[in-house]
Amino acid sequence: MSKTQFFRFLAAGCGIWGVSIQLHQGGSGMLLYYTVLSNILTFSFMLYLVYYEAKQGPVNRNPALLRFKGGVTMAIAITFMIYHFLLAPRVSPEDYWNIRNFLVHYIAPFCLIFDTLFFDRKNSYKWQDPFYWTVIPLLYFAFAIFNGLVLQLPVPGSKDSPFPYFFINIRQYGWETVARNTLFIAMAYIFCCYILVLLKKGIGKTVTNKG
Repeated sequence: MSKTQFFRFLAAGCGIWGVSIQLHQGGSGMLLYYTVLSNILTFSFMLYLVYYEAKQGPVNRNPALLRFKGGVTMAIAITFMIYHFLLAPRVSPEDYWNIRNFLVHYIAPFCLIFDTLFFDRKNSYKWQDPFYWTVIPLLYFAFAIFNGLVLQLPVPGSKDSPFPYFFINIRQYGWETVARNTLFIAMAYIFCCYILVLLKKGIGKTVTNKG
């Protein structure tokens, strides 16, 4: 196992640990949170990368996989951004300063961001990729709103249940406010995606034809 594979295996282990604590403490309803779903996507993908490199060689030889990885990276990056800037100021100190919180909101995102920035080859992406990457969070937003209005499955620990997050609580804030919140988050997300695209122009490995 290479150093890169070992790092990804450990990072996946942290993600599994964090999600396991979430599910143990909150039950299966925690799967309604984007945080939990994006962490599951992240550690599953990290384990797949370990398997892929063991069977087929360096990920850096597969441009399509690197582009997909960029989308997964941004999917977990938004978990950190939304939590840190929108949600963390609203939580109590005991809910913030614990290992579960840091595993799913900080450690998992930064592990994959670090991996993507420094282990992947330069010039990994195409300019249109950020728009493809928005599919993951937008699908979740659609599902979360559908749950809040139709399914109404309870969301553990959410004061806005059956909505998991306050900024998409249509019943409290109305369609116009939620649409404005969604548009703002989508624009900020795409902006951050392009920051990643630009960073990968100068950061990362230089890969020869031999890998």
